Amino acid sequence: MLRKGLRFFRHDCVAQLVSTRFAFVLMEFIPILTERERLAEDILTNKQLVVDYDKTRNTNREALTKLKKEPLKSQKKVWVNLGDFFVKLEKDNVKTHIEKDQKNLEEEISSLRNTIKRKTTELEKLETGEIKKMKGFELRGITANDLYNITGVNKELNE
Repeated sequence: MLRKGLRFFRHDCVAQLVSTRFAFVLMEFIPILTERERLAEDILTNKQLVVDYDKTRNTNREALTKLKKEPLKSQKKVWVNLGDFFVKLEKDNVKTHIEKDQKNLEEEISSLRNTIKRKTTELEKLETGEIKKMKGFELRGITANDLYNITGVNKELNE
């Protein structure tokens, strides 16, 4: 009977030791898991913001096209929807306001896309410890000026 009591005692100590080690390992991983979850949430939020801003940008582009069409060309003032009400404003003011809004949206979308790339790289680094899949993710497209400088077309146009 004494032996059985010793076995229980040994198993309890081992179980307590294992649960202590598990708790210690778990305490190490909780901050990492929390950071991964935060990064993933930020990425998803930024992606949704890009979608929303893109919808607004498309609506603005449609409005600019409508302002250039024939029936509205001759009018000096146009009706504009500002939230919950309509206001009649000068067409030139509306056009400049929409164009400024388009530029702001472009900058914001570009900024969000860069943030998504950066946070996705950070997330992969946390998950795998290295950056393998995302190496080409930071590539940028070639601009028209870069293309002209490479091909020399810009020099020909200036001459």
